[in-house]
Amino acid sequence: MRAFVSVNIEDKALKGRIREIAETIKDKESGISITKEENLHFTLKFLGEINEDQKNEIVKNLSKISLPSFDIHIKGLGVFPDFNFVRIIWIGGHSNELKQLAEEVDKSSSDIKSDEEFVPHLTIARVKFIKDKEGLKQRLNRFLNIDLGSYRIKKFYLMESTLLPEGPLYKTVSEFNLF
Repeated sequence: MRAFVSVNIEDKALKGRIREIAETIKDKESGISITKEENLHFTLKFLGEINEDQKNEIVKNLSKISLPSFDIHIKGLGVFPDFNFVRIIWIGGHSNELKQLAEEVDKSSSDIKSDEEFVPHLTIARVKFIKDKEGLKQRLNRFLNIDLGSYRIKKFYLMESTLLPEGPLYKTVSEFNLF
């Protein structure tokens, strides 16, 4: 199965506000797809394809992580790879505790190497193509300093990702509580 470890956004009002921002940025562009509200998450580590034995070992190791719940400040809009060639539109997450959790997750699954640096972000939209590059830049600039306040993180998850033509389908494999 294709898997990742994440902190999921579960607050309905926050998800709705993020959706509104994504819709405004998308405007009339048909080449931009908005992340489904139920898929909003911070990826702590992408694991890729794992087998049943690896999954069981990862669940066992992740369940040993013992960290307190914490607040994350959700603010600032950014893009990957850069503003001249936008492929991913995201909102940032600011929290030292989130970085610490990501480090613990990485140690707990150290046999699976990740060459990606942890950049705490919520992907709100993906860009396949755009017709009005300047219009998109103007809409993005409107939200560069967006501040959606703090959100309490009480859990993290091992998730399965199934890629479908209409977008990814995420399923919870295992849930881990922070204290």
